[in-house]
Amino acid sequence: MTQAYQDAGVNIDAGNAFTEMVKQRIARAWPGGGDVIGGFAGQMPIPGTPKRFSGSVDGTGTKAIVAALAGCFAGLGQDAVAMGAVDGFVEGYRPTAILDTLNVAALDPELHIRIIESVIRGCKLAGAQLIGGETAEMPGMFRHDWMVNLDAAVIGFPDKKLEFAPMSERDVVYGWPSHGIASNGFSLVRKVFRLDERPSRARTRLRRTWPELGGAPLSDVLLRPTPIWIPEIDAAINAGVKFTGHAHITGGGLVENIPRMLPPDLKVVLYRSNWYVDPIFWLIQKLGEVSLEEMERVFNMGLMIVSTVKKDGRRPEINGAKPIGQVVQRNGDEPQVQLERDYK
Repeated sequence: MTQAYQDAGVNIDAGNAFTEMVKQRIARAWPGGGDVIGGFAGQMPIPGTPKRFSGSVDGTGTKAIVAALAGCFAGLGQDAVAMGAVDGFVEGYRPTAILDTLNVAALDPELHIRIIESVIRGCKLAGAQLIGGETAEMPGMFRHDWMVNLDAAVIGFPDKKLEFAPMSERDVVYGWPSHGIASNGFSLVRKVFRLDERPSRARTRLRRTWPELGGAPLSDVLLRPTPIWIPEIDAAINAGVKFTGHAHITGGGLVENIPRMLPPDLKVVLYRSNWYVDPIFWLIQKLGEVSLEEMERVFNMGLMIVSTVKKDGRRPEINGAKPIGQVVQRNGDEPQVQLERDYK
């Protein structure tokens, strides 16, 4: 009996149609950018004459399962871009080129193109260009034919504007809000809300509204796109704000990510009452009986980026960020993140 690739679950014609859809959208976002899509590798000019570049790869984790269950991919691409682009940005590298890897159990071009459109929106926010990627239809790799996985690779180049002033005692700590869970901790989220059970039941639970969430469906709250604060940080720099460090608050929360930007002799004191914590965190804690310590190790608890800023005279006003603490001297080997007061 004659066999075809489509009999094995891979639709070549759908893949070709999807590639053309991607090219059209990239061409609209970046004139001429669609010309390199469809080749063996993406390409673009190197800005300036750098001798170093940064590279990072990250994805959406199991948030992709929640998005696929809900059939809502409007923010998933931005989530993937945010994870990788901001990682490089907080190290002083300007995100420049991005490539995505989209794996699907069964390709639905009209549905899955929404993921690429979201990737493009994320690239625009990050100031980068989508120069290529890979879309693979992989029957047998996933448990269900509606499942997807998305990752993004980001290449960045140094930018003198992003260089930090020396960090010192009495620097002010600012927090940039996360607008919810962002893209970390979803394995625990799925367990707490029982979204890892039968798909039909999980979809019903995602449609449920909760008074604690202002009556919004659970899916709307869980799938809020991860914010990309790069334009606002650039605006603050242009206004004269002198940053001395940034920490991207992803897996590990505040206590594990902030020390990555601190010298050994300094720590930060953060006042929990100084920033807003979305109700979704408290609902997770209540339903899952999760300790506060565990919540603060797994989730961002309302902060997407934590920045330290020189205090030249009065405390600077930064659009989008709020002062949440201060840099102080560290004694011995005490923890470098000290959380005080109670959340509001």
